[in-house]
Amino acid sequence: MRILVVLVVLLLAGTSYAQQSISGKVVSSTGEALVGATVLEVGTDNGTITDGTGSFQLDLVSSDRIVVSYLGYESITRQVTGGFIKIHLESNYSLEEVIIESVRATDDPIAYSNVSRKEIKEAYNGEQPIFILEEATPSIYTYSESGTRLANYGNLRLRGIDQQRINMTLNGIPLNDMVDHGVFFSNFTDIGNSIESMQVQRGVGTSTNGVASYAGSINFESINLRNNPAGGSVEVGLGSFNSRRFNASASTGMVNDKWAAYTSFSRLYSDGFRDNTFTDAYSFFLSVGYFGEKDFIKINAFDANSKNGLGYGPVLEADLLNDPTTNYLNENDEDDFGQQLIQLQHTHLFSDELSITSSIYYGSAGGDFLYTYPDGDGGFDQINYPLYNDHYGVMSNAFFTPNEALEFSAGVHAYTFKRVNEESTGPDFANPYYRDETVKDEISAFAKAKVSFGDLSLFGDIQVRSTNMTLAPDYGFIGVAQQGDIAKHWTFINPKIGVNYHWDLKWEAYASFGRTGREPTRVDILGGFQLNASNLDLARSDAFEPEFVNDLETGFRYTGQMLALNINYFYMDFENEIAPYGEVIAFGVQKRTNIKDSYRTGVELDGTYHLTEQLKLTSSITYMTSQIKQLEDETSGETLTDVSAILTPEWTYSASLAYKPVDGLGFTFSGRGISESYMDISNDEAYVLPAYFVTAFRVNYTYKVATLSLEANNLFDDAYYTNGSPVDVDFDGAIDGPGYYINAGRNYYATLKVKF
Repeated sequence: MRILVVLVVLLLAGTSYAQQSISGKVVSSTGEALVGATVLEVGTDNGTITDGTGSFQLDLVSSDRIVVSYLGYESITRQVTGGFIKIHLESNYSLEEVIIESVRATDDPIAYSNVSRKEIKEAYNGEQPIFILEEATPSIYTYSESGTRLANYGNLRLRGIDQQRINMTLNGIPLNDMVDHGVFFSNFTDIGNSIESMQVQRGVGTSTNGVASYAGSINFESINLRNNPAGGSVEVGLGSFNSRRFNASASTGMVNDKWAAYTSFSRLYSDGFRDNTFTDAYSFFLSVGYFGEKDFIKINAFDANSKNGLGYGPVLEADLLNDPTTNYLNENDEDDFGQQLIQLQHTHLFSDELSITSSIYYGSAGGDFLYTYPDGDGGFDQINYPLYNDHYGVMSNAFFTPNEALEFSAGVHAYTFKRVNEESTGPDFANPYYRDETVKDEISAFAKAKVSFGDLSLFGDIQVRSTNMTLAPDYGFIGVAQQGDIAKHWTFINPKIGVNYHWDLKWEAYASFGRTGREPTRVDILGGFQLNASNLDLARSDAFEPEFVNDLETGFRYTGQMLALNINYFYMDFENEIAPYGEVIAFGVQKRTNIKDSYRTGVELDGTYHLTEQLKLTSSITYMTSQIKQLEDETSGETLTDVSAILTPEWTYSASLAYKPVDGLGFTFSGRGISESYMDISNDEAYVLPAYFVTAFRVNYTYKVATLSLEANNLFDDAYYTNGSPVDVDFDGAIDGPGYYINAGRNYYATLKVKF
C-alpha cells in the first residue's frame, strides 16, 4: 500500500505573483518514474500527484516554488520558471542505487529499454536472461544450441550483430571475456533470480566499463538489499526434456537499519531437445550490504558451474527432417566450466550534490572442453581444450549535481586479464602438449555532462580507452626458436553528444551521435584458436585492424497513462567492420574479416497499451537494412558489392497480450519472429535462414504465499531455425549444404514458488 505524504505550508505569500502553468516528471535517481509523488506549491494547499508515468501538471497561483515529496525519498524544493521540469528524487537509501548510475541511461538521448524486477519475475522460469530480453526489448533475437530456451549455450544478436560485440556488466563490473569478448550465461545458470533490473542500450550508448559498447550494451543490477524484505522462497520447476530446477533464496531484510543480506542457490538439469545437449548446473549468489549515514558497502559474489553436452554444430536440413534431434557431435563431447566473481563496492555521500562509488573485483572462469574423434580401431580418442581466466579490476565513479539544471559524472577503470589456453590428449589430460598465455591490460576514463535549459537538455560524453594485449606463443610446440612475445596496443577516443527536448508533459524528442572503436579478439588475430607455425607471422602483423562505428540515433518517446510509445531511427556507419562471412573455423565459430565500408539503418518501435485495467498489450518491431558496399570473398575469391550482412533479418518483432481478470491470476499470450536472412556473405539464395513466427502461452496463479506458473512454448509445434551456416559434414573442403540449429516443438514447463 502506497502512503502519500502531503506537505502543507501555512504561511501565505504576501506579494503578488503572475499565474503560470508547469508540467514535469518525477523520477528516482536511477530514472524510474515515481507514481503518486506529491507536487505542492509552496505556501499554498495547491497541489497534485504524479500519474502512472510519474508525470504531473500544475497551475501555480502565488509562488514560483514547489515542494516534491514521495515516501522513502528525500523531499526537495525547487524554484520554477514555467515549462517542463524533470525532478530527480534521492531515495533515503539512495546510496545503493548510486552503484549503477555510471552505466545506466536515465533520460539520455539514446535508444534504451529497461526491464524491471516485476517484469523479470512475471516471465522468469530459470532461463538465461537473454531469452527474457528477446520478448521485452526491440531488435533482439536469440538462439540456443540445445533447442530449448532453458539451458546449455544460448546467444543473442542485437541489430543483427553478434553477442561478442555487446558490452555486458553486473553492477558495472564487466562480464565479457576480455580476450575474445564473449559472455557464456551457461556458466552461471539461474542468475536471473538474483537480478533487480536490466537495461539494454542499443548502439554505442553511454560510456561503459570493459569491452566496447559496439552493437549495444546490457547491464544487470543485482538485488536491491534495502528494498528486499526479510523472508525467502523455494522454487521447484519441472518440464519437457526431463528438465528439473530447484532454487532457494533468503533475505534478512534490514537488520538494525544497518545490515542486509541476500543469498540464492540453484540446481538445474535438462536433457535438452537435441541429442546430447544436456545441462547439469548449479549456481550460488550472495550479496551483503552495510548502510551507514554517508557510506554504503556492498559485497556481491557468485560461484557457478555447468556441465553440458555440446551441440555447437549446425545440421543439414535433410537430416533434421529425418530426425529433428540430430547432433553430429559425439555423445562424449562435453564441457565442464565454472565461473566466479567477487566484488567489493563502496559508496560515499559527501553531500546531496556530490557522491563517489568505487569497486574492486576479481573474476575467474575455466574448465574442460572435450572433442572426440575415431581412433581407427573402432574406439575413440579425445582432445581437451581447457582454458582458464583470471580477471582483476578496480573502478571509481564520481557524480556531481550542483542544481537541477546541471549533472556531471566521471570515472576511471583499470583491469588486468590473463588467459591460458591448453590442449591435451586422453588419457594423459594432465600433461598438455600445447600451452599459450594471453594477457590484456586496460585503463579507461570517461566524463559526462548534462545541461538543461528549460525544456531543452544537452548531453556530452567522452571516453578514452588504452588497451594492451600480449600473446606468449608456445615456441616448443611451434618448433622455432624463441622470438619473444607478440604485443598489441590500441587507443580509442569515443565521443558522444546529444540533445533532449520535452515539448509538453508527455512527449520527448531526442537525437545523438556517438563514435566508438573496438579492438579485434584473439581469434581474429590468429584466424583460429591455436597459435602455430601457419599463423605466427599473421599474428605478429597488424593485418587485422580495429573496427569503428559512427552511430546516429534519433527518435521520440510518448508517455501517457494508457499508452507508452518509443520510436527510434538509427544509422550505424562502420569502418573496417569485423564481421563473419560464412566459413566455420571450429566449434561453430565463423571466420571473420575486416569489411572496409558497411552500414546498418532502421527504425525501432516499441510500446505498451493498457486496453483496460485488466488487459495490456506490449509490442516491439524493428525494420532494418544492412549493406556491405564491397568485399572480396575469401572463399570464392570473387569481389562482392552491395550485399547484406549475414544473419541480419530485415524484420524482428514480438508482441504479448496480458490479461489479469482478478487479483492473483494472469494469462499471457505472446509471439515473436524474424524475417529471413542470409547465412553466407555471397547472399546465395541456397543459404538462407528461413523466417519464423512462434507463439507461447503462460498462466500465473498466486494464492497466499504460493505461486504456480504454467507455460506452453511453440504452441503450434512448428519446426523453426534460429541460426545456421554452410556445413561441410565430412570435412572434405566442400560445402554440403545449409546447416541449421533447430528448436524444440511444443513443450511445457511448470514452476511452483512458495514464499516464507
